[in-house]
Amino acid sequence: MTVSQGQKVNRKRPSVYLTFQGFVKKTADEAYPSEGARLILHNNTQWPIQYGKWLDPALRDDVAMIYTIELEAGCRDDRMHVDVVTRGELLSGKTVSFVIPRENLPKKSEIYVEFNFSWELSKGERVRHEAVHRAYFLSSDLPPWP
Repeated sequence: MTVSQGQKVNRKRPSVYLTFQGFVKKTADEAYPSEGARLILHNNTQWPIQYGKWLDPALRDDVAMIYTIELEAGCRDDRMHVDVVTRGELLSGKTVSFVIPRENLPKKSEIYVEFNFSWELSKGERVRHEAVHRAYFLSSDLPPWP
């Protein structure tokens, strides 16, 4: 067994990754409701990870995950949110779900969620110039919208 395999809960899966769970008819945003795609962040490592959350509304059992949209040309497409953020913790082997509005996943784009391991934080905050990890999801991995 290699060292990296011993750090994973399931050796056949990536360490931290995103998957598609299903479509939703309406997002939690009352001002701009739209269709959405529910994604799952998986922590397949032996350690907890920390991720960012907006203090925006979320659907039941979801979180308002902070994510970045990257367009085909590599440009970022930032969307407006409440300016207050907090951190969420995802324990080893656990998952958390969140919804991406349809307009945030245009064709040939991708989103990513940034995360850190606890030893990369100081008092729960990211240390300046410390490594930041990303889990990606490609719009091409979505089935056709209903």
